[in-house]
Amino acid sequence: MFKRDEFLTKMHVEELDTLLFRGEALQMGLPRVFGGQVLGQALNAAVRTVEPDRKPHSLHGYFLRPGDLSRPILYEVDPIRNGRSFSTRRVVGKQKGEAIFNGSISFQVVEEGHEHQFEFPENVPHYSELPNDYDRAGEVGALMGIPEEQFRSYYLIFGTDILEMRTPGLETVVLPGQYEPKFGFWFKFNDAIGDDPITHRTLLAFISDKALMSTGIRPQPVNFRTHKIIGASLDHAMWFHDEIRVDQWIYYHLDSPRSARSRGFNRGSFYTEDGRLICSTAQEGLIRVVGERDD
Repeated sequence: MFKRDEFLTKMHVEELDTLLFRGEALQMGLPRVFGGQVLGQALNAAVRTVEPDRKPHSLHGYFLRPGDLSRPILYEVDPIRNGRSFSTRRVVGKQKGEAIFNGSISFQVVEEGHEHQFEFPENVPHYSELPNDYDRAGEVGALMGIPEEQFRSYYLIFGTDILEMRTPGLETVVLPGQYEPKFGFWFKFNDAIGDDPITHRTLLAFISDKALMSTGIRPQPVNFRTHKIIGASLDHAMWFHDEIRVDQWIYYHLDSPRSARSRGFNRGSFYTEDGRLICSTAQEGLIRVVGERDD
């Protein structure tokens, strides 16, 4: 399990040349590079090629090939357009000379305008009423007969020196059953991440891929612990509505309106503690159930 400084260093890509960046893989115990890492690093590269007064308002990306954990990812940024109010960047992530990610990110000079939003979801416990997920690892892991550390590596990604999470219904992640296609969790990154707005947007992109695809599996009597499932994010979109501070508590509300033809469509909404909707996400994922697990 890596530490905070290593995580932050790797999420900020290295500039090799004009419009060319390199990102190192995070070793998270997964068989391939975590999609959220690629999203965050691609956004981090693109942000550094526009003027500081332009903030990202939308990101659309396609995951084309699995990321190899043994190699760095090269991010090539194409400055497609610089207008008076908007700028557009195309970002291609490559390994071994082949594209593993292709994305388009649009930036806008901040403007004032009319506002409305969907309200904060009903019946969501406040984070202060919930225990830390990390502290519940032993209890929840025991429900499936798996060791505490195995559950932590399977679900929690990393320790509390980087990220704290508090999840209503955490046990539904591992317990077999058929659940409503809705999920959500509170999260907050460590205060030591600093004040750089680029860091906060990068980390929001990273966490946006957490649990999103699996929301589409919840209505089915299968999960990644009980069955062999081939799962992969196909595309991912984000819309940034407001300023982002991920060192303050945020609730990530997830739902899945539809799954069919081995694909699940999932949506996400990021709310601040005071109920502001600051970012929305959408993703389609590949979900192929191969059979029951025998290990």
